[in-house]
Amino acid sequence: MIAKRMAQAVAEMSHYAEYDYLIVNDDFDTALSDLKNIIRAERLRMSRQKQRHGALITKLLAD
Repeated sequence: MIAKRMAQAVAEMSHYAEYDYLIVNDDFDTALSDLKNIIRAERLRMSRQKQRHGALITKLLAD
């Protein structure tokens, strides 16, 4: 059972380059901090910020 799970883990890890972010969970506090930072960064993506603040941006650029 352990060997099967390890083989599956290796297969999953071989796809790491297909993702935008990589978190190595060798230290829980660091991994948690990295995850929180990714969430913060995603919230600040231009597409989300334009949606959220579009009216303000339009107003500021018009003045």
